[in-house]
Amino acid sequence: MSETAKNKILNLEGLRQLRTSQKEATIIFCSGCYDILQSGHAFFFNQCKSFGDILVVGVGRDQVIEKLKGPGRPVNPENNRVYLVAAMEDVTYAVLNDHEVGEGKIDFSNILEALRPNIFIINDDDSAVQYKKDLCKKLNITPQTVSRSVPPELVPTSTTNIINKINYAFRAPLRIDFAGGWADVPYIMYGKKGYVSNVAIKPLIEYKSGRFNFSGYPRGSGLSTSTAAKLLEMLSAKNYNVDNKTLEQVGEDLFNLENKELQWFIGRQDQYSIVYGGFQCFEFGEDYAKPLDVNISHETLEELRHQMLLIHTGVSRNAQTAVEDVYKNHKTSAGIDALDKLAKYGREFALALEKHDFDLCAKIVDDNWQAQKQLAPSCTNEELEEMYDFARNNGAKGAKLCGAGGGGAFLFMTNDPLKLKRAMKKQFSGCFEIDFEFEYQDIKTLNKI
Repeated sequence: MSETAKNKILNLEGLRQLRTSQKEATIIFCSGCYDILQSGHAFFFNQCKSFGDILVVGVGRDQVIEKLKGPGRPVNPENNRVYLVAAMEDVTYAVLNDHEVGEGKIDFSNILEALRPNIFIINDDDSAVQYKKDLCKKLNITPQTVSRSVPPELVPTSTTNIINKINYAFRAPLRIDFAGGWADVPYIMYGKKGYVSNVAIKPLIEYKSGRFNFSGYPRGSGLSTSTAAKLLEMLSAKNYNVDNKTLEQVGEDLFNLENKELQWFIGRQDQYSIVYGGFQCFEFGEDYAKPLDVNISHETLEELRHQMLLIHTGVSRNAQTAVEDVYKNHKTSAGIDALDKLAKYGREFALALEKHDFDLCAKIVDDNWQAQKQLAPSCTNEELEEMYDFARNNGAKGAKLCGAGGGGAFLFMTNDPLKLKRAMKKQFSGCFEIDFEFEYQDIKTLNKI
């Protein structure tokens, strides 16, 4: 430890001696956590020093800060913090505060009694200003309030903001598609409009320091995990400026990025649903996607959520096989009929939900699954059909596999999700539920962009 800084750290006896030896000097005292020293602290110390001759800074003890700030704080231990404070140019002396904190978040009564400073500095936004003023009055100390500000050339910050920035992770939801899937793919729609209803869900997946946290979601569930991951990589890229982009532009950028990387033509529903968040019914054209203006309340959506059950089938999903089926069949009469149905169901689901008709919503989900199988028979198999039939006989009003199908997650619409979940898990040992909630925020709001 530098002797210069070390000699500036006092104990209670040192404070008493300081007051005795400096009877004519104006001594200022201030106190704080000073967990991660930053420019705002330096400016604050300079403010404090301007009121007198000697500045003594009290530094909060580890156990007090943990009690006030919560687990994980302080970041730096008390001896390190008091040393750094003492090393600051405007700080004459530094001292560690008491081991206990009292009423008004005061952990320095013993220091004020020993030092008897002339002036005690208080931030004007302190939630315990009056307690501190009362203590000053009792000890005949002048309280001086200052604003928590910095010069215009500095960016205001705080220890909490610094910690949040260090720990920052980009986050994105996944999505559940109710109806209309495949009608969003321009390559197979030949200029016809398509409609898809879907909803963004959480837990969110995260991307931090080049690593993903998939929040327990199994890959290949048909919930658009790969698109969400690609979005997070795009948002975090240094050469991608998302700040001034609209949600539509972000969705289109993501669509173009994925379209270039994949070996087959894709649609826009995954990209747009994850970017926009909440429940959406999108209209898709040859070169665009836009959300329809449907009036569906938060209460209606939450009621819908409580009639949904998401079960992973335990069946390995091969979306590529279904994709090849679609490209082979989309020009046939059966394929064209299926695509027309899917496009219709995508819009009808949103309209039924707008009318609070959950039974019709469930029927549309089920009709959509039949049309999906008509377009791509490989999206199901004997094992999946057995699960579907069992669920329909045990309370499911409608069901479909998420995404392209072929395995992954089954969406069941039912009045009693708990009962159906128990029945499915008892009948099919490889099944497990995927817990979720709806994510109502768009991607920019979610990441505070």
